[in-house]
Amino acid sequence: MKKKKALAEGLSELRRKAEERWPEIQKTSPVTSPEEMHRVINELSIHQIELEMQQEELLQSREELEASLERYTELYEFAPLGYLTLARDSSILEVNLTATKMLRVDRSILKGDRLGRFINPDDLAIFNAFIEKVFNHREQKYAEVRLLNEDVHLTPNASFVPHTLVRIDAVVSDDAQECRAILTDITKQKQIEEQNVALQINLMQAQKMESIGRLAGGIAHDFNNMLQVMLGNLDLLIDSEDLTSRDREIFSDLRLSVLKSAGLTSQLLAFARKQPIDLQVVDFNAAVSKTLNMLKQLLGANLELIFSLSKDLWVVKMDSTQIDQIITNLAINSKESIQGIGALTIETRNVSVGDAFCKQHPDIVPGDYVLLVFRDNGNGMDKVTLGSVFEPFFSTKSNTSSTGLGLATVYGIVRQNNGAIIVSSEIGKGTTFEIYLPRYSGKLFSPPSAKTGEKMSNGNEIILFVEDDKLVRDITLEFLKSFGYTVLVAESPTEACSLSRNYSGDIHLLITDVIMPDMNGRDLALLLKKSRPGLKILLISGYADDFLKPKDNQDVPMPFLGKPFNRKELALKVRELLDNH
Repeated sequence: MKKKKALAEGLSELRRKAEERWPEIQKTSPVTSPEEMHRVINELSIHQIELEMQQEELLQSREELEASLERYTELYEFAPLGYLTLARDSSILEVNLTATKMLRVDRSILKGDRLGRFINPDDLAIFNAFIEKVFNHREQKYAEVRLLNEDVHLTPNASFVPHTLVRIDAVVSDDAQECRAILTDITKQKQIEEQNVALQINLMQAQKMESIGRLAGGIAHDFNNMLQVMLGNLDLLIDSEDLTSRDREIFSDLRLSVLKSAGLTSQLLAFARKQPIDLQVVDFNAAVSKTLNMLKQLLGANLELIFSLSKDLWVVKMDSTQIDQIITNLAINSKESIQGIGALTIETRNVSVGDAFCKQHPDIVPGDYVLLVFRDNGNGMDKVTLGSVFEPFFSTKSNTSSTGLGLATVYGIVRQNNGAIIVSSEIGKGTTFEIYLPRYSGKLFSPPSAKTGEKMSNGNEIILFVEDDKLVRDITLEFLKSFGYTVLVAESPTEACSLSRNYSGDIHLLITDVIMPDMNGRDLALLLKKSRPGLKILLISGYADDFLKPKDNQDVPMPFLGKPFNRKELALKVRELLDNH
């Protein structure tokens, strides 16, 4: 429509001008009539207008092409990828601005030079093989290589940037004389991939340790029940007046073996994070310093002991005996890794960890921690050993004296206290353990002084005793009766509830196992407390479980006595609870 309108307007204008000049045209033109003149004018006018319109369209197309070329150039130069045109010998024919920045070299230097000159020498063989396959075999593959720094063209032995990694893709031309190459910076991508792999390894390791911990806890629970029966019967035998001195000596040796076995299960429970603990606010530096004399005797004269304890160290809330276990087991591990003369450094300081650190170490959450660093200059460990170092019964020692539970115990104690442990080691360069224990920010208080010279005392109170293991139930009942108590015995929580309902008198103390079918001991205690508010409670178990933790903001005191316990320990604990009004 625009063309037709323009054509009509043009014809009208041309006719008007032709008519004005008609007398002049008539003198020089061979046109013989006005009609012929009008026809010629019309034809010429149409051709002229079409030519002018075509010229205008060509000008417009040229502007569009120039704009497109400008956009293409901008996209090409500033693309997020590096574009190069390479000859068969890998010399650079064309290169965009992004590629020059990636290669860290000016365009004037790049053109005509070989791309291989800007590749890390260690990766040059990969690059050359890639170029050969692209040109000679037309294989559409890629190569991943590292780049040199910006001084490559100045110094023949230039250093390279080890973390600048690029992927090169190439497409060869039809005549196989040049190819189009694309450089993609994959440094961050590779870093993320490596981080993901590390996180997956950490997760798998944590899951494996958790599974082993559950197994160890279950074994220790059942084993402690058996040890409880052995220890209880040995205590009764040793206290018997009918034994000869030789028999009493034999039974004492057996009792010592049972206690050593209990020590092994205690280590298993520490690894499984189910070790019975007495939480207290602890001056960590003071607790570490108390181990100084013990460590000197343990390490001997060949090992130099270096303490570097930070001033104004934050306090932690944990069982102080667990600090001794951590220090002792790590010291034994260091001593066995050092051959001849060596050094052991123990360091403490306050640290605050953030999100970036926690992403690398998922066992720890952001916050304030007391850091214990344990560093030796021993033989160190390889990666394979490092991956299994905290597993129970894993040991690299050839002698049979090692149980392989030392570092497993340390790991369990740290995790039980909501901390984290990080180990780093190299063959010939020693080992470093970093232990992060949460800072305690609550109120400080002085622990009560320990009682000394306590003796067993009898009583006449009524005790409700609940235990599902018959052998443990029988020996513990024998103990309680020997102390003078009246004991109501139940082998299940259901039976215990029935006894409580049917017994009209007072029940002064409930002693119950924690892990039982149908209902755990803590829930049983809470249930009986509703009908007997004055009832006191003593939980006994082969290991400390989540059942011991208060739930639903309930703050009912529930003292705990871990199995195996001896006759005196039970007597003192029962009397302590009954006398505590």
